[in-house]
Amino acid sequence: MIIKAIVIAMIILSSINSVFANDTLYQNLAYDMLNIVAKKSMNNKMVKVAIVDDGFRLSHKVLKNYIFKNENEIPNNFRDDDKNGCVDDIYGWDVSDNDNNVGIIEGRESEFKHGTYIASIVIKVFERYYGKDAPKYLRIIPVKVLSDHTKSTYLEEGYKGIEYASKIGADIICCAWSGGEFGKDEKAIIDESLSKGQIIVSSAGNFFTENVNYPAKHDGIIAVSGVDINYRKIQKANYDMRVDICAPGDSIYGAYPTADNAFTFSNGTSPATAFISGCIAILKSLNYDADTELIKDALFLTAKPIDEFNLTYAGKLGAGFPDMDKAVEYIINPDYKFSHFNEKLPEGKVLFGPSSKNQTRLINPIGEYRGIHILPIKIDNSAQLKIYSNDSVFYEGKTNEFKTGLYIESNSITIESGAIKGKKNSTEIKYFMQTIDSTKLFCNDVVYINSDSGIITDGSGENNYANKSVCKWIITASQNKKIKLDFTTMHTEPNVDFVYIYDGDKSLQENLLAQFSGANKPPIITSNTNQVMIWFLSNDFITGNGWELKFEAVESVN
Repeated sequence: MIIKAIVIAMIILSSINSVFANDTLYQNLAYDMLNIVAKKSMNNKMVKVAIVDDGFRLSHKVLKNYIFKNENEIPNNFRDDDKNGCVDDIYGWDVSDNDNNVGIIEGRESEFKHGTYIASIVIKVFERYYGKDAPKYLRIIPVKVLSDHTKSTYLEEGYKGIEYASKIGADIICCAWSGGEFGKDEKAIIDESLSKGQIIVSSAGNFFTENVNYPAKHDGIIAVSGVDINYRKIQKANYDMRVDICAPGDSIYGAYPTADNAFTFSNGTSPATAFISGCIAILKSLNYDADTELIKDALFLTAKPIDEFNLTYAGKLGAGFPDMDKAVEYIINPDYKFSHFNEKLPEGKVLFGPSSKNQTRLINPIGEYRGIHILPIKIDNSAQLKIYSNDSVFYEGKTNEFKTGLYIESNSITIESGAIKGKKNSTEIKYFMQTIDSTKLFCNDVVYINSDSGIITDGSGENNYANKSVCKWIITASQNKKIKLDFTTMHTEPNVDFVYIYDGDKSLQENLLAQFSGANKPPIITSNTNQVMIWFLSNDFITGNGWELKFEAVESVN
C-alpha cells in the first residue's frame, strides 16, 4: 500500500525545564496516583509495546533491558528473512528513512527527544508492578517515523509506523501524538491493526478544545487526555465525549536522549498516553488471552471518576483516572466484575450476574447532563428489568425483551434486575451520559433584569468560567435613574476574556462605557441612562475564576 506522506502534529513536550543525571525523582506522585499494587499471578506473559515516535536512545539506562529483538531476522545478512519488507529489522525500524537505525543522529538529541521520553514512562509504569522482574514480561518495539534529514519535528509517517508495528506483532501500539491527514489509507491501517486484537492508545490532543484528534478519534482507539496531581484537566489538553480516560500530564519525569543517564520533565497528553499504555501492558501481561474489550472494561470500569474536580468538563474526560489495584483485580478475578460498580462513572456497564435475589444499580454521576443513553449488550435471560427515573418506573419488562436502546432525560437512574433462579446467564447494559454544551454551563443567552439593585456574576461559583462563553445581562432600572456598577471580584484571562459595559440594550461602539479584563478590580462605572447591558465573552483556551458585580440605581443629576 502506498501511504501518502502526512504531517502529524506531535503533542510534544512543549518545554524542557532541565535535564537531570539521575532518576530518583521517578518515585513521584504521578506514578503513585495510579495505585499500582503487585498481586501474585501464575499466568504472566511477555507483552510487546510498540512506541511510534521520533527516535530512540536504545542505550539509555531505562530502555536498554527492554528493547525488542526480532528473532525472525538473522542479523546483518542484508536479507529480509521474515518477509515483512524490512531488511535486518532486528531492533525496530525507521519507516521514514527505510532502514533499521531507530537511533538519533548526533547533535539532534534535543529535537528527537520524544520517543525516548515516552518509552521510559511506559517502562516505569510497568516496573511499578513487576519490580526487578519487569524485563521478563515487557518488550519495547521502537518505531521511528521522523527522518534524520527533516528540518521539522512533526512526525511525517506516523500511520506508516502503526502499520509496521502491527505487522511485527505488537500487542499494544502507543501513539503519543495526534493530527495529520486521516483518509482511507490511514483508516485501513488502523482497522487492520484493530482486527488483529491489537490495542492502540493515542493522545486526544493538546489544542485546548472540545475535540479529539485523529488517530484517537477513530472508533476502537483508546483516546487519552491529561490531568494534574489534583485530577484537574491540564489547560491545553483536549476534552470531549470521545475521550476514554485520563492520566498524569503535568510535569512528568522521563528519560532524555542526550546521555544514557539523562532525564527531564515535560507535560501534555503525550505522557498521559504513555501512562495508559503502561497500565494496559500490565493488564495484558496478567491475562494475555484477554480481548481488547475485557482490557478496556478492567481499566475503565474501575477508574476513579474525576468530574467533581472538572465540572465544566463533566462527561468529557472519559471514565476518569486509573485505579490499577482494582483494574488488576478485575482482570485476574472473573467474578470481580459482578461485585464492583461505581455509580459516579459518567459512562460504563451495568453487569448483573446469576443471583437468587433482585439486584439494583444506581447510576448517579457528578455534574449536569442532558440525559442518559441505555444500550443492551447481553440480554439472554428472562428476568424482569425495571428502570427508575425520579422515583418513577420508566421501563419495565423482561430482559430478553429489552432489545433496543433508551434515552432518559435525567441525571440519575436506578436499574433493577429480577432474580435469576439458578441460571448462569447474565445481563449486561451499557450506558453513557449525554453531555451539555459547556459554553452554556454557567451563563448563556440574555438575562433581562428589571430591578434597582442586585448582584450579577458569571455564574461559575467556585469553578472557572467556561470557554467560549457568550452571556448578556440587560438591566433596566426605574425611570430617571442611572445605574452604578461596582465589581467585587474580577479574574479573567488578561486581554482575551472581557466584560463589556454598554449604555442601553445594544452593543454599539458609541454606547460602550468600559471593558475590563484581567485580575485588577475595575473602577466604579455609572451609566448615562436607566439601562445597561453587560456582555461577557471568553475564548477557546484559558479561563479564570470569574467575576461579580453589584448594581444599584442612583439619582440622575442633570
